[in-house]
Amino acid sequence: MNNDNNLDNSWRIDDFCISKEHPSLAGHFPGNPIVPAVVMLDRIISGWQNQTKYSVVSLNNAKFITVLRAEIPCTIHYTEKKAHTIHFSLITNSSAKAIVCKGVFQYEC
Repeated sequence: MNNDNNLDNSWRIDDFCISKEHPSLAGHFPGNPIVPAVVMLDRIISGWQNQTKYSVVSLNNAKFITVLRAEIPCTIHYTEKKAHTIHFSLITNSSAKAIVCKGVFQYEC
C-alpha cells in the first residue's frame, strides 16, 4: 500500500479497472453495462485486506455517486480517521477525477 500522507493516515492502493470481460457485466444492463456495486465493494474490501492483512468486520455505509463502466481506471483512497475505522473513496483516474463511491468500514487486527 502506498502511504500518500503519513500525517493524516491516508493511503491509496494501485490503480485498477474492471475488465469488459468480467462475468457480472453480461447481465447487468445488457447493451449498456455498468460495474455492479457488489463488484466495486469486493475490490475495495479485498484490496484493503490484501494490503494490510487485517479483516474487514463490517461495512457501515456506502454511497454510490455515479456509475462505473468497464475499462475505466480507478484508484481507491483509504483514510483512518479513528482506530479501526476506514473511510474510503473510489475515484476515476480520468481528467475529471469523478468520485464513484465512498463509505466507511470497520476492521480488526
